[in-house]
Amino acid sequence: MEFDFRPLASLCRVEVNLSTGFGSGSIRGTFGQMVGTLKFHPEFPEKTSGMIALSTRSLRFNYPKVAYEAHAPEWLNSSQYPQISFDLESLKDISWHGKELRSEALGILKIKGVVRSIQIPLSTHYFRKERRKYEGKNGDLLRLEGLVKIPRSEIGLSPGKLTNAVKEEITILISLTGASDRVRPFLPSRLFSGQSF
Repeated sequence: MEFDFRPLASLCRVEVNLSTGFGSGSIRGTFGQMVGTLKFHPEFPEKTSGMIALSTRSLRFNYPKVAYEAHAPEWLNSSQYPQISFDLESLKDISWHGKELRSEALGILKIKGVVRSIQIPLSTHYFRKERRKYEGKNGDLLRLEGLVKIPRSEIGLSPGKLTNAVKEEITILISLTGASDRVRPFLPSRLFSGQSF
């Protein structure tokens, strides 16, 4: 089953949290534009693969100074690197918790010319026939949620004017909802909770 993140983009969110030494101690930003697909294998989730691409320029922060400096050459350099991508290669350490599938997503992060292997802890829920509720179209929904912490210096986000203000570790929260273009046959599976989305 292939799931596309574009049809229900309003339900997708990638959030960046920066720890700081001023203000409330935290600055939150979100990406406004993203595309991507995921090939999910209900019977063999370890074979799951996919890609998500974020528009670097669409990242906005709730603090004006950071919102400006984040796109400067020392940080994201969004004029030269307009896209951030994550290529999901597989899932590992898979475990079931009721109808929830937990795993580690293994993949390649590409940001600002830096290519880095990362693992993202993921929580996955499958909602059969739920696309119709949002778009009036046949299809299933797949909901992915995760959180990963990345040292900013490892992905080229230093030095610069923000270096002294923003701490080393960046927290990224992921909440994505993908839609399929067909309904999977109802076969015995731990994925189908029968719950509303």
